[in-house]
Formats: sequence, C-alpha cells, structure tokens
Amino acid sequence: MTDKIFQEKVGPVALTIVPTQKYKSNKIVFKFRAPLERETVTKRSLLSILLETNSKKYPTQTAFRKQLANLYGANFYTTTAKKGNEHVLTVVFDMIDGQFVSDGEHILNDAFQFMEEALFQPNVTNGSFDEAIVAREKENLKSSLEGIYDDKIRFASKRLIEEMFQDDAFRFGSAGVLEDVDAITAKDLYDYYLQFISEDVIEIFICGDVTKDEVMPLIENMAFAPRPERKGIFYTKKAPEKTRVIHEQQAINQGKLVLGFQTETLFGDDDFVALQLANGLLGGYANSKIFINVREKASLAYYASSRIDSFKGYMIISAGIDEVNYEQALTIIEEQIVAMKQGDFTEDELNQTKEMLINQLLETNDQAQGLIELVYNNVLREANLDLDNWIKVIKQTTKEEVVAAINKIKPDTTYFLSKGGEELHGKNHI
Repeated sequence: MTDKIFQEKVGPVALTIVPTQKYKSNKIVFKFRAPLERETVTKRSLLSILLETNSKKYPTQTAFRKQLANLYGANFYTTTAKKGNEHVLTVVFDMIDGQFVSDGEHILNDAFQFMEEALFQPNVTNGSFDEAIVAREKENLKSSLEGIYDDKIRFASKRLIEEMFQDDAFRFGSAGVLEDVDAITAKDLYDYYLQFISEDVIEIFICGDVTKDEVMPLIENMAFAPRPERKGIFYTKKAPEKTRVIHEQQAINQGKLVLGFQTETLFGDDDFVALQLANGLLGGYANSKIFINVREKASLAYYASSRIDSFKGYMIISAGIDEVNYEQALTIIEEQIVAMKQGDFTEDELNQTKEMLINQLLETNDQAQGLIELVYNNVLREANLDLDNWIKVIKQTTKEEVVAAINKIKPDTTYFLSKGGEELHGKNHI
C-alpha cells in the first residue's frame, strides 16, 4: 500500500517521502535541476558520470563498487534528462529495506553517508578532478554521443528536434554536445561542480517503508548551502506558418521519416489527458490509426508510431519506410491526422485506448522509480495528477475533448533521412 505522501522544505531541499510497503527495497533519489544551456549541459553530463564512479574516499571504480556491495548490494547510479528547458541530473541510491537484513537499522544512515561522500567529497586534488579519470570519462561520453549517429532512429529524432527548436536551448540533448567535450578540462569540471552543488535546485524523493522522523535528521545533516528558489522553465512553441521539410542523405537502407507537431499543451494542463488519449488513438498503441493503416494495411512501414513530450509541448510521428514509399506514407499519415481531427473514431476505440493508458500508468506505478517520477512531474508543474486523479480524469474524458485536443496540434517540421534516390532529388530539399 501507499500512504499519504509527505512533502516539506528542509533548508534549501524540497523533500518528498512516498511511504509504501509494496517493496522490499527503499529508493533515494536526488534531483539536481538547472536551466538547460549549451554552456553547461555537457559539463553536467560528464559530471554525472564522474559522480557515479568514484569519490575521495573511494577513488577507483573498484573501491566505489566494493563499498556498495558492502551495503547489501546497493545500486548507485546517475542519469541526465530534459524536462522542458530544465536540465535534470538525477542521483539514485537503491537499497534493501533494513528490516529484511541483520543489523539493518543502520542501512538508511549508511546510505545517506555514502551519498554525502559521493556528492560533497569528490575525488579532487589541488582544485581539480583527477586528470586521468576525466580523460577516460570524456572518451566514454564521446563514444556514447557518437553512437547516436549509428542508431538512425535516434539520429533522425535528434535532427528533427534540432530543426524544430533551432532557436531554443531545447535543441541540445541531455547528454551534451559532442563538439564541446574535448575542450573541458579537469579543472573546468571541478569549477563547474562547485557551481552545481551550490546553485542547483535540489529535490529529494524517498520511496519505501520509511518515516519522516527517520529521514528528516539525515537531510538536515547534509551540507547543502542556502540558495534562491527557482521555478522550472516550461513553455511551448508556436508552429511556423509553413511546414519546414528537410531531406538529408546517408548510406542507409531504410528511410527514417519523422514528423514534428506543436501541441501547445503541457503536463497538468486542462487538456493534457485528452491529448494523451488522442495520441494513443493516433499512433501510441498497436490499435492506433497510424499503426494499422500505415504498417498493417498498406505495408509501408517497418515501424510507425507517435508520442508526445508533455514538458515542451510537441508530438513526434515516426516511421521506418522504403524511400520510394515516402509520398504515399506521408499522405496516409496526414489522412489519419485529419480523421482524428474530424472525430473519426468510435466510443469503443476510445474506451479501449483509455484502458491501455490506465494499464500503462498502473504498470509504471508498480515500480518505485515510476512512483517517484509521477510525483516529480506534479512537483515541477505544480499539477494535481496523482495516480488516482489521473485515472479518474482519463475515465471522464469525452470524445469531444479528445477531438478538441488533437485539433490544437499544428505541423512544424517534416524530416526524412534516406539514401537519396532519384525520387527525392529536387523535391522540398533544404
């Protein structure tokens, strides 16, 4: 069961406890948030890698992981992500609930001690991170960023975002900018670490069988300096008067078609759930219009789907197609959008999509990380979409509301990556 969520400001930290007895583990999640900017995004990505591999007390990966093993096989890792125009560096400590092991009454305290050492006592000498470690992790980050080029589905989506938001910091990926990695020195990174640890907005989430009386002293003892409060940066973009069409060529066998639309709807907005359902009907599930008509009936696509970003307000429709089928696939996709805008779907189809969305939410809610992310989304947008309310709104959403939500979407950019056959030469090429 999940009890009432506890939220309180502890100094500069916004603390949320999600008490539940559903799991045999406890999850501690630190969310560090700063504006998404090119000047800092690559440093933040590199910093996240360093924080999860070593510290002053445990200067090697071996020593670092050995201590985690000593903590009953705890798991410690970091991630980076974009939420609108916010860059979020997440630090996660996943550990067994102390009641299931001998001497377990100390494990929560030991976990916070480890996290404090990782965050506040990095492996630094003479005002600089370790040169060799930084050099190694820079190569790892470059390999990861270069790998996007080889994954053509990810690459095409990346290029679409870069074109759709070319005048917006959102065009930069959360993992950083490849061209900026080499210039970062070990000293540069430590200088930025000092800014990060003293200025980032900090939100801490703890999910498990814990109480505020256990957790509050541990948070109070952490050395986070006071900092100004700052709300998140979330705004949508208007679609251009004329859709931009971009064709690019690479030596590939299967074309990647990606269509970008502006929705002007964000998480927690009045029509957010209606847009979710519209997306489900259009291309979100295996019973959707795009999947059935483009992939199943016309056999034009190897894959075909749609998704929405609820913190930036856009929709992406993706399809893997043979180059010769470009015009036909584009026409059928556009026909499905028109059909949705005209309300060409049944109540049974809507109800089926509602059930699929509810099941998806319940599956997410079955994992501690899913519970935390749901709470975090509500915190960021000051929304009221906890699981029960979200399901309630889904059930109450009408066909008319779904039609109204999909009618708000407007085309922004069409991107097609292909090997460059004669069929596309001279046609809408930018």
